[in-house]
Amino acid sequence: VLYVGRKFLIANARVENCAIIFCNDGFCHMCGYSRAEIMQKPCTCNFLYGPDTKRLAIAQMAQALLGSEERKVEINLYRKD
Repeated sequence: VLYVGRKFLIANARVENCAIIFCNDGFCHMCGYSRAEIMQKPCTCNFLYGPDTKRLAIAQMAQALLGSEERKVEINLYRKD
């Protein structure tokens, strides 16, 4: 299986805020949220931002989501707990 051990989510780029439409158990465990809490939130994962999440990284990620090119962005995200 290709995604064993991976943590990921899938979003719908055709709806407002690119809503999350799926996240695997690994992603839920990593961030401390249940699948129900994550579903339909923006794929920018703003619910995981914290004091050390840099505005530049947030802007780069948002810009990458609007474009059609792959981009690597390092961003600090936080668990629910």
